[in-house]
Amino acid sequence: MKALILFSCILLTLTGCATKKIRVEPGAQTIANISETSARLLGCKLLKAHTIKDAHPNNVDRELKNVTFQSGGSHYSIVEVLETRKRRPSSVVAAIYQCSANTPQDTNNAESVKLLPGAHQVKAITFAEIENSACKVLGSQFIKETTPENLEVNLANEAYMMSGNRYQITKIVATEHGAPTSVYADIYRCKHKTAHF
Repeated sequence: MKALILFSCILLTLTGCATKKIRVEPGAQTIANISETSARLLGCKLLKAHTIKDAHPNNVDRELKNVTFQSGGSHYSIVEVLETRKRRPSSVVAAIYQCSANTPQDTNNAESVKLLPGAHQVKAITFAEIENSACKVLGSQFIKETTPENLEVNLANEAYMMSGNRYQITKIVATEHGAPTSVYADIYRCKHKTAHF
């Protein structure tokens, strides 16, 4: 009897984990984990939520890859860990996303605002420039809702069209993930002077 127990222990040690690993489907091998923040920034489409209960921790990622692939998704994100086993998730709630490789670029290109020729010299005004320059306020401008990337381009274009070369944001109307998307700004025309110290 002792020999049988010893043989069983040696066999389990040599063969490793007795839990069968889920086979990852061939197309699901490219499926990747993504954070919820990255999914929002990339404009990923949420396809569905999926819950896994009482799985072996080694199989959680494998099952999520297969489910994401079967759902037509490209990425998954573990939203909540319900249970753990040996500090690794065994029961989770996951979000399944479709993040097209060319969607973010196409969206940005379609909605991107081009800088007007000559507007590349328009910049935000600094305190040093206010002190060392003769600046005249040309007026105020309202920038409608846009992307954070396009905001500075819109401000530069608007200032250039008003014959300005500097702008100062006076009020932020809307933000996206902490970055301004809609603002009021004053447009300046500054004649630069050399500072004598």
